Amino acid sequence: MKISNKKKFIVRVIEIAIIIATIILTILAINYANKIRGYQAYGGEYLIPIIGLLIVMVIEDIYQESEKKRKKAKHGKK
Repeated sequence: MKISNKKKFIVRVIEIAIIIATIILTILAINYANKIRGYQAYGGEYLIPIIGLLIVMVIEDIYQESEKKRKKAKHGKK
């Protein structure tokens, strides 16, 4: 397998790493919060996946904007 677009590959790997880290962090945060409280409740620890999603969306937007700028520069447009 040959990677034709190295920048896109790196962005995708970072996004997958963020998703995996978010899942692990959410599970740990829920267990920790339940131990501290002494009972099961729903709090801010359930919002951690949304933060991970926002980070992935920002990274994707930055990547797309950089690709647009690169394509404009390649075609000589300003």
